[in-house]
This record gives sequence, C-alpha cells and structure tokens, in this order.
Amino acid sequence: MIDRNKTTKKAAKTASQKEKSTNKQYAKAVEKTKSKAEEYLRDPKKTKKLLEDAAKKSNRYEKNRGPLDKVWSYLTALYRLLRAYFRGEYRDIPWTSIVLATVGIIYFVSPIDLIPDFIPVVGLVDDAGVIFLVVKQIKADLDNFLAWEITQGEDEDDESTITE
Repeated sequence: MIDRNKTTKKAAKTASQKEKSTNKQYAKAVEKTKSKAEEYLRDPKKTKKLLEDAAKKSNRYEKNRGPLDKVWSYLTALYRLLRAYFRGEYRDIPWTSIVLATVGIIYFVSPIDLIPDFIPVVGLVDDAGVIFLVVKQIKADLDNFLAWEITQGEDEDDESTITE
C-alpha cells in the first residue's frame, strides 16, 4: 500500500530543496557580478553604455515580457534609479544598494548568464530571479528612491518603459 502522505511530503521537500538550490545560484551570480558593477559605476562611459544597452534590450521585450513580466516594474525602477544616480540627480542611497541595482541591470543586459537569453522563454527566467533577489535586498532603498521620484514629478509613462 502506498502512503500518500509520505509521497506528498517527499515531493514538497524536493520542491523546497530545488528552490533553495536555485536561490543559492542566484545569490552566487549576484556576488560574482558585484565587482563588475563597481567597475561600471566608477566609469561614466561604461555606465552610460550599460544604460543604453538596457534601454535597447528592454524595447525588444516591451510587448512580450515572458518571465520578466512579474518583475518588469522592478526592472524599470532599477533602471531609473541607476540613471538618476549616474546623472547625479539622486545620491541618497548606500553604495552597496546602488551596486546591487547595477548588478540587476548588468544581469538583464548580459546574454550569457545562468540560462543564456537566446534560449526562448526560459532564457529570461534567471534574469527575473536575479532581479527579484536584488530588489528583495534593496527594497527599502528602492522604495525611498520611488518616493523621491514622485516628489520630482516624473512622467508616469516613464515608469513602465526604459528609455534614454
């Protein structure tokens, strides 16, 4: 006789282990990209190019976001945060948080990561995971930026797209 309770518990445990393993992979990817993000932040030309590349790539996914759909508003907020920081408009953020925001943008722009972006649909799953992890780590600072942005009278259309 099959014990359905044990089978259900085993399946739940396996799913939980897979999720923990995936989260560890995302965390490892974030850590690996931090020094690259700092390099970008210290070089205005690289930061500008990163912002341009993010704008171009986001335009390709504007209508069909796939796995990015659930984190799109976060991605665009990270982009606007980095752009405002780069322009010197918003600096009220800890260095570690702006580095992590940059990590999220780098990861989005990079075609080669945990799951290469050229693999249809699935290629963006890891991008969404990294963006979610980054936002989770800097949520309070991102919320402060969004509140600041409201006081600046930013155009509402700007919130859903990435533009230069």
